Amino acid sequence: MIARDQKFVGGSLILCGLIDASLTLGSFLLIIINFTLPAFLTNTVEPYSSLCILTLFILYRGISILCFGRTLGMRLFHIVLLNSEEENLSLKEKLLASIFILFRGVAYYKI
Repeated sequence: MIARDQKFVGGSLILCGLIDASLTLGSFLLIIINFTLPAFLTNTVEPYSSLCILTLFILYRGISILCFGRTLGMRLFHIVLLNSEEENLSLKEKLLASIFILFRGVAYYKI
């Protein structure tokens, strides 16, 4: 078992979030710039671009946490999500953590 420090809060957690957000924003911009969207989609996406970015961010976080247990930013800064018993998360805890709800003592830990 990997030795884990105490619950982690700090500047690295903020940088981790910024990396994930910039990855999502960059992906959204690449999609918009590189693909010509049909007129009905352009009229739908433009007024709701903030909502589209937020949806893409939640999807990215959800897929990353469900498949790999952490996001790219968390991997770069060696941060994991663990429950109150310092064990890996259950499916329910992973789904809630992907939308930023830290359920039943789920917290960020530095490894």
